[in-house]
Amino acid sequence: MEKWSLQEDTALITLYRMYGPQWVTVSRILGTKSAHQISHRWHNALRPGINKGPFTTFEHDAVTQLYRVHGSRWARISANLPGRTRNMVKASREEMQAEEESIRAKMSIARILN
Repeated sequence: MEKWSLQEDTALITLYRMYGPQWVTVSRILGTKSAHQISHRWHNALRPGINKGPFTTFEHDAVTQLYRVHGSRWARISANLPGRTRNMVKASREEMQAEEESIRAKMSIARILN
């Protein structure tokens, strides 16, 4: 899969303003990406209102709580976090889990050494 160019992003934004979420039409005009790729790019990278900054402590806590309730239903969880996509929420959860595992491993090593 080729990376998106600045020209393709700019064209997608322009075409979305003209046609809305008619991904097949936009794909035919753009000519370089499939309708699925275009929809994915719009929803996960270009859609206005996406918060691309780091997750706040509040958001991390919310993801943890919502994960306990909904499991890995990322769209359902992200619906409770304005500006965050399901991919962002999933990545955040995976980062938190990796950090927790690292802490547990360090604690295990410390217990062995003491």
